[in-house]
Amino acid sequence: MEQNTFNKDFLTENLKNLRHYCGFKTFEVAYFLNLSSSAYGYYESGRSTPPLEKLIKLAVLYGVTVEDLVRHPSELMAHIELERKLADIKRELNLTEEQLFLFKFIMND
Repeated sequence: MEQNTFNKDFLTENLKNLRHYCGFKTFEVAYFLNLSSSAYGYYESGRSTPPLEKLIKLAVLYGVTVEDLVRHPSELMAHIELERKLADIKRELNLTEEQLFLFKFIMND
């Protein structure tokens, strides 16, 4: 049986990577969360862990799930890159959501 464990290092690295990837400054994310920059900085440094309500807001900000925030950083960034490429394909080919779903299904086969 697989045991799910929380890896705080994954979360801190993902928070930094996502912020950089999206082009946000620390103070911008802190403002979004209604925190001081130093309080948010504690999340990225691993000195404190965001409560669930802040994790949910971060997931919304970055367009990922809360589960994504704690997955292995290389897996998360690969997932984000794939989703970005699929969004580009959808836009270029003017696909509907249903067509994109079929496209993903075919690609996974």
